[in-house]
Amino acid sequence: MEHIDWYVVFILVGLLVSIPHFFLLKQYKKQHLITFIILLLATALESYGSYTVSRKINNVLSYNLFFVYVETLLILIFLSSLISSDKVKSVIKAYIIIFISFGLIYTIFIENLLTFHNYSFSLGSAFIITTCIYFFISILNKEMNSKSKLVLNPIFWIVTLILLFYTSTFFYFSSLKLLLEIERDLVKILSSLNRVVAISMYLVMGGSFYLSYFHKKII
Repeated sequence: MEHIDWYVVFILVGLLVSIPHFFLLKQYKKQHLITFIILLLATALESYGSYTVSRKINNVLSYNLFFVYVETLLILIFLSSLISSDKVKSVIKAYIIIFISFGLIYTIFIENLLTFHNYSFSLGSAFIITTCIYFFISILNKEMNSKSKLVLNPIFWIVTLILLFYTSTFFYFSSLKLLLEIERDLVKILSSLNRVVAISMYLVMGGSFYLSYFHKKII
């Protein structure tokens, strides 16, 4: 019997928990669809990653394409859907174009997709972090018409975990090469902590929308 990768199992749980919401409450329909796609992508990618690691197959190409680029774009699209300001939406769209262009240039002229694209990931993470901070500032300034307790707001929890995940991974992947040169055991510890944060984010994406049943008026 092969070793069970509990990281993949927890992400799969988040995906399965997310499914019933399609047939229930209609709030946050767009946001739920985007997070479901993210969960589906993460489940497929991490399942493939677990399979390839166990057989010592190089999987960097898949993680570059689907984690560094596709998932980053999906997160930005999700955050854009929460923002009412047309100017900020335009900035996010412009940044998406810059991010894609940078990725293409980086792939063609600097490093191919068989080497992990740290710089692209850091660039995407930095903007995701910035957008999350803007979202929270907007709430504090009441620019988004908050009419209920944040503790029962699914969007609040999802953005909080996105911010936590991308803040931790930004520092982790940005300094990964340096950490590998210093202490590999430290890398393993940080990698495990990063997985815990990732699991939390994916589980919140899958289950937080059910908070909508506890009250009627949410952000």
